[in-house]
Order: sequence, then structure tokens, then C-alpha cells
Amino acid sequence: MSHETEETALAIGQHLRPLLRYGMAGLLLAPGASKFLTYGTSVRFFGSLGLPAPSILVPIVGGLELVAAALFLLDRFARIAALVTVPIMVVAAGTAGPTWQNVGVLTAALVLTALDTPEVRRYT
Repeated sequence: MSHETEETALAIGQHLRPLLRYGMAGLLLAPGASKFLTYGTSVRFFGSLGLPAPSILVPIVGGLELVAAALFLLDRFARIAALVTVPIMVVAAGTAGPTWQNVGVLTAALVLTALDTPEVRRYT
């Protein structure tokens, strides 16, 4: 890869990384919080999808979504947070059906995982 191409890729990553972090945080906060605020409804919904142990799974998924959103907002361990969201979004798309939210977060998480390098982080 030429030096100019590397600089262009770095510049794109530096501008795209914050957008992905904030976008994913925004898309994870509401569903994460709603799993606690509407616990009974969320348990019934998870149960209707055939997910195992919905009363245990709802707070685990909600907690992971909220922690990931906080990590994205604080720009701490963003790559780990993105990797944690991947299986959640894959299961969401596979059970509840693909929506723009779960497919969008899944795509953003995969892109952020690729972009979250020390070189990009240094300048964002």
C-alpha cells in the first residue's frame, strides 16, 4: 500500500470511528434501558422468540447493551464493546428478524472492529 493510500485510509478511519461509536451508543441505549424498564414485556417477547431462559437472558442482554453503549460514549475499550455487540445483533436478526437497527449495529460493530487500531485511536 502506498504512503498516500495509507494516509487516506487513516483519515477516513479517524473521521468514521467517532460516528460509528456515537451511532452505536445511540442505537444500544434505548433497547438496553427498555429491557429493564419493561422487564416483563421483554421476558415475554424473548420467550415468544423461543430464546432459552428469557427471565435470565433479558437482564444479561440489557446490561451488555448498556455497558457497550457507555464504553462507546466514553471511548474506552470500543473494540471489545463492538465484539460483544456482534453476537447480540446476530441473534436479534436471526430470531426477531433483520431490522435496520440490528443490521446497522452489526455492520457498524464489524467496521469499528476493523478500524479500531492504535493509529486511528491516537488521532480520534
